[in-house]
Amino acid sequence: MRDAQSEFSHEELIAIEWAAIHAWPALKNRDIDGWLWRYSGGGSQRANSVSPIAFHGTDVEEAIDEAERLYFSQSAASRFRVFDTLSQPADLDQRLEARGYKITESVLTLAKRVGACSSPLDVRFLDQPSDGWMEVYLSNIAADRRPAAPSLLALVPQPRTYFTVEVDGQVISTGLGVRCGNVVIAECIGTRQEARRTGGASRVMTALEAWAKAQGASIVALQAVTTNFPAQQLYAALGYTKIGGLHYRVRER
Repeated sequence: MRDAQSEFSHEELIAIEWAAIHAWPALKNRDIDGWLWRYSGGGSQRANSVSPIAFHGTDVEEAIDEAERLYFSQSAASRFRVFDTLSQPADLDQRLEARGYKITESVLTLAKRVGACSSPLDVRFLDQPSDGWMEVYLSNIAADRRPAAPSLLALVPQPRTYFTVEVDGQVISTGLGVRCGNVVIAECIGTRQEARRTGGASRVMTALEAWAKAQGASIVALQAVTTNFPAQQLYAALGYTKIGGLHYRVRER
């Protein structure tokens, strides 16, 4: 996939990463000298990790200690999202590695400028997730994420819209769009196992971009696991390019 980080300003790159955080809230949040500590008792790594985009403290090691104290008090592992270029301070990855933190997963941030498009006629826009939407979404995430998913979805802020593609009355593909300022984040893109490679996810993404344009946003972005090559091929075909990346570092108690 083509790397297009230079096509976006530094301010836009930061806005996109903050929008990705904003679009998927956590049950508990704490500020640690500018870092955003988040915990949800399960679910996605994003909602159970520290996002270190900003740091205005004077003692990095003490800030890491505080994050660990908060996670360990919940009987949870300490987890950080470490950005390729945006983490503060810049040597955070080395500091975590020296403490024994291990890399567990790498993620790409993909984005595109909103273009002129119209929503496919078979895509439905929903204010709330339907039973069919939930069924397809839950079938596409890991089993250990499913119990926390409804609670986290209930926290997704407005403006937002859920998308479905149906065939013969059955939902085959899903999506969720969340606007944060000038950026719309695409979430929960998935297709029923037996309906994959039929174009459902592509139609959802086209509808989501049309919704973004109607919302007045100029950027659509999403995050995809680095090893999810079919998803990357889909997004590349729709004009998305890599603008950044991150990995998770985790330390058990």
